[in-house]
Amino acid sequence: MKQKSALLSLLLVLTFSLSACQMPGIKRTPPPPSEPQIALALPRSGPYASIAGKIIQGANLAVKELQGNGIKIRLNVINTSAGDWIAKVNALPADNAVIGGPLHGSAYAAARKAGLLEKRVFFAFMPALETGDEGTRAWRFFTSRRDQIDAIIDFSTETLNIRSFGAFYPADQYSLRMVTLFESALREKGLPLQKASYNSADSGSWPTAAAQLIKPTQQEGSSTPIPNTSFEALFLPGVWKDVPQITTSLLYNGEDRLVLLGTNSWEQSLSGKTVADVDKYLLTVFPGAWDPARAPKALRAPGNDFWVALGYDFARFAANINLSARETSQAVTARVRSLRMLWSMAPISWDASGIAHQKLYLFQPAATGIKPLDVSDFRRMRTAVQQRAALRIQGLPAVNEQGEPLVEGLPPAPQPTPQNAAPAAPATSNGIGTTPLPSYKLRLPGVK
Repeated sequence: MKQKSALLSLLLVLTFSLSACQMPGIKRTPPPPSEPQIALALPRSGPYASIAGKIIQGANLAVKELQGNGIKIRLNVINTSAGDWIAKVNALPADNAVIGGPLHGSAYAAARKAGLLEKRVFFAFMPALETGDEGTRAWRFFTSRRDQIDAIIDFSTETLNIRSFGAFYPADQYSLRMVTLFESALREKGLPLQKASYNSADSGSWPTAAAQLIKPTQQEGSSTPIPNTSFEALFLPGVWKDVPQITTSLLYNGEDRLVLLGTNSWEQSLSGKTVADVDKYLLTVFPGAWDPARAPKALRAPGNDFWVALGYDFARFAANINLSARETSQAVTARVRSLRMLWSMAPISWDASGIAHQKLYLFQPAATGIKPLDVSDFRRMRTAVQQRAALRIQGLPAVNEQGEPLVEGLPPAPQPTPQNAAPAAPATSNGIGTTPLPSYKLRLPGVK
C-alpha cells in the first residue's frame, strides 16, 4: 500500500512538472531568434557592375563589424542582371523586408511592375523615382539633383551673399534638366538667372557663346576686353572635361572673377587625378557626398570611395531600422525619420513626406584631385582674384618691376589662348574713356 502511495505521488509530481511548462506565468526557454536579414538588389554584370561591387564591399564591411559587436545579421545579394531576379526577391525569407537598390531605372521599373514595392521596403540608390512613388511606394537612399543645387546655391547666397547667377551649359538632356532645377530653386528665393548654351562638339565656338553672358567691350586705345557681366556666380552643369576650355573662353572675354559652380559628377572625375593649371580654379566649387577625412576608421583604406561608403551606411541603416515586414508608408517614414546614426558619407534625412535629402559637402579642384572647401581661404582668394582683375581691367600691370605679383598670394592671371577660338562679340567703346576704373565692382550692378 505504501509502495502504491509513493508511486502515485511521483506520478503527480511528474505530471505537474510537465504541465507547468504550459501554464501562464511559468518561465519557458524561448526558441533561438531567427537571424535578421537584409538584401541588396544590384547588377553583377554590365556597366554598373563595378559600382555594385563597391556597394557590396561596403555592406560586407558593415555586416562584419555588426557581427563583431554581437549583432546577428545576414546580407543577401540579388543579381538584378539575372533574368530570375524578381523571383529570387520573392523567394527571400518573409522577414527580409528591407532591400537596398535597385541602382538604375530599368530594374526599378521591373520591381514596380512586378508588385515588389508593395511586399518589401525598397531604398533605391537612385537620384529620383517615378513621380509620386517616393515616400509612398519606395524610398531613396541617394543624392538627388536638387540636393546638389541646394548645396551650391546655399553656399553662394548664405556664405558669399551672392544675389545674381548665370548658367552656361551644353544642350544635352541632363544639363537642361539641371539648369531647369537651378532656375526653379533661384526663383523660390526671388533671384534671377541668365542663361547661354554651347555646342559641346565645337569648343572653338565657346568664346562666342560665352560672350552672350559676358558682353565684353573695350576701352578706347586698349585691346583688353572689359567684362560687363551682371552676375557673380556661374553654374556649369556639364562634364568636368569641358571646364578647362570654358574658363579659357570666359577669360577670352575678360572674365575670371566668377564663382564657378559645378555638380557632384566632378567629384567622380577628379578624385585621385592630377589637375593641370589648378590656379584657374581658385573660385570653383562643387558638391560631393564623400569626404575621406570624415570617414570612420573602417573606411580609411586606400581605394575606398563614395560607393563603398554607400553600402557601409546602408547595411548599418537597415539593421538599425529593424523592419521585419512591409509596414504602411507612414510607419516606414516615421521609423526612418526617428533613426539616429553616425554616417560615413554626407548625412541623409527624410521629411514628413518620406522624401530624402542629403546634406552634401563642398569641394574644390586641387593639384592632386579635390580638396574640402575652406570658406575662409575661399573668401580671401575671391578678394585677391577681384583685385587682380581690377588691375587688368584698368590696363595696369599685375606684377611689379621684379615680376612679382602685386596681389599677395596670387600668380598673374593666365592668358587666354583658345585653340581655333572664334573672336568674341564685337568690341565697342563703352563710354568710359581711358580713365582707369577704381574698382571692377563698378562693372557689377548690385554688388555692395
